[in-house]
Amino acid sequence: MPDQLTNEQLEAKLKEAFEFWPLYRVLHYTGADRNCLPSEISLFCSKCAHVQQWKRYSRYGAVNPEENSRHGFDSAEYLCRNCGTRLHKYYFYWHMDNGIGEFLKIGQWPSIDESIQTNLAGRLDAEDLDFYKKALRLRNHGLGVAALAYLRRVVENRINDILDVLAEAAREHDFAAEELKTIEATKVSHRFDDKITYAAKLLPSHLRPKGQPNPIDKLHELTSEGLHSKSETECLEIFDSVKNVFEYVFGKLTVQIDDAREFLKSLQDMTQPKPK
Repeated sequence: MPDQLTNEQLEAKLKEAFEFWPLYRVLHYTGADRNCLPSEISLFCSKCAHVQQWKRYSRYGAVNPEENSRHGFDSAEYLCRNCGTRLHKYYFYWHMDNGIGEFLKIGQWPSIDESIQTNLAGRLDAEDLDFYKKALRLRNHGLGVAALAYLRRVVENRINDILDVLAEAAREHDFAAEELKTIEATKVSHRFDDKITYAAKLLPSHLRPKGQPNPIDKLHELTSEGLHSKSETECLEIFDSVKNVFEYVFGKLTVQIDDAREFLKSLQDMTQPKPK
């Protein structure tokens, strides 16, 4: 279903597409009759080392701000207004047919950023780091379903790491055999909800603010929902909505043996019969 947009809303969408959207994500819209590109966008400049304003640029002379760009395949360049040396070039398709507009990026240079925060890269093992790099690359090429599948795999692997710590602490603590057995069974279970029951309680309090949903539970819920019932575009939107939460939580998450012991003690206190 096309979005009903004003000219101002269309310009905002086009700016967002150039600044942030992956390749091949399609904008369908009606209403707006604007046919020229944004005159300025905001991007990080590698030379200035800051986010700067970038202006439409042409090496052949001044850019006509009212030039019609809505005529099929085309390209556009943007120059950093601060340093005046860095360029971003975009290739796109923009067309109007029977009152319905269609816009999508089909290429850009420099390519979309796939860098990973240093603190997150240090927390992930080689396999999970590779999975997350693939998730970012797939997202940047408009493949939302596949991107979510790799992201969910990393979440599940990290939960297994937490359960490993919990099981190790349980063995050290000479915990009840049946409870240790439950922890081991939970780890190999294919039901993520079972794993969350244990692992979520081990999250440090600053990663699960009071009154807010457990972030790991929410990450898995959203990624699973996308994989089971959403379109490519909807999965891209889900990926973009959870990316910052994922990087924040797993960039800071370190569950220590002491955390596991404290949880086990609390659980033991709850399960032991009260004296009459």
